[in-house]
Amino acid sequence: FHKSDNPITYPPPLHARSNRPPSHRTCRRTSRGHCHRSTQSMADDGADDRYQVLQRLSEPENAVLGMAAGAIEAVATQPLTYTKNARQQGMPFTLNPKLLYRGVTISAFNDGSLTGLQFLLAGFFQKLITGGTERSLTFAEELGSSMASGAISGVPCAIMELTMIQQQRFGGSLWGTPARIMQAQGPSGLLRGLLPAINRECFFTAGYLGVSPYLHTMLMSDEYKWNPFVANITAASVGGVLAGALTHPFDTIKSCMQGDIERKHYGTFSQTARVLYEKGGPGQFFQGFTARASMIVLAFLIFNETKLRLAPIMCPHHFPSDADKWEKIEK
Repeated sequence: FHKSDNPITYPPPLHARSNRPPSHRTCRRTSRGHCHRSTQSMADDGADDRYQVLQRLSEPENAVLGMAAGAIEAVATQPLTYTKNARQQGMPFTLNPKLLYRGVTISAFNDGSLTGLQFLLAGFFQKLITGGTERSLTFAEELGSSMASGAISGVPCAIMELTMIQQQRFGGSLWGTPARIMQAQGPSGLLRGLLPAINRECFFTAGYLGVSPYLHTMLMSDEYKWNPFVANITAASVGGVLAGALTHPFDTIKSCMQGDIERKHYGTFSQTARVLYEKGGPGQFFQGFTARASMIVLAFLIFNETKLRLAPIMCPHHFPSDADKWEKIEK
């Protein structure tokens, strides 16, 4: 380097989430006109790249990534899911693995499909917001795109979770349970609990694709400089408990409606809410909250870690290596 060379300060890339000062992106030109940056600086950029995963990946790639994240989460949290549903419906507590993992196949299919759909839709809405230009999103933009994707995913969610809850209560096969419901209630019976499912998924998705990632990247910024994994645990805990508190009343109403397709105790959305309130006041809507909040925190942690760690492995062409970046800079 020559002292006479003027320093060139590179602005942070559009996808960067950190607030690093300009000095971290300063380089000098050699006599050949090439710009050289440190390996650490380039590695930092690589870390930033991961936080625009949904914008970088195509819709099919986002769907596959989400399916993997959802399936992993479903198997890991199945005991908590069963405990939560049992608590809400007044069923006895059990540690029997055969009961705890009853319905895990439809649960994994449900969570994998829903998370894949939510990743796909969130990525689509993010690209729609940015006009296809890769850039950091504002908190409102992340929140809006995630809420829209969650609301749409509530439709298949209602059908699949109805099947899972009916399996957990009465047994039956993956395909035999929906057939039994249709035979007893008609095709509309499969949409039992649709309204609370839409509301729940709207706020749930806002939590793990909006609030949690925002907190994660904020805690890792130069202002706080938290360890990435600790930041993820903290963001998942805060976002998970908040999402759990907002969505649990909807989840309780949905579980009661779907566990009683014959409408012996619970009728419509408003009727079910009234029955629950008369039964135990506001606290009745938060039956099973501890199990579900724990499940959501674990789910948010798995979703974010899977998104950040699997995406570069599954789609390496979207995440250039340090060597690729050096080559691009040299050119």
